[in-house]
Amino acid sequence: MGRGPANPEVKKKVLEYLAKVEKAKSRDVAVAIGEKKSDVDDAVKELTAEDLVEYLYITTTYICLKGKVKTPNS
Repeated sequence: MGRGPANPEVKKKVLEYLAKVEKAKSRDVAVAIGEKKSDVDDAVKELTAEDLVEYLYITTTYICLKGKVKTPNS
């Protein structure tokens, strides 16, 4: 059962935070913006679908603004 669309305010906070850092873990984003991790995960999922955020897999999973971090394969 789906939880519904992500809170637009949380999506905005995620984008603003990611603009300030190179990359971050979802948990760190949640702490930094004062939101629940599950709400941040929902926001990141939607922002990824909107092609604004991407996942990075560098020994662990990070998120960043689309195109902000250059990987060896890009």
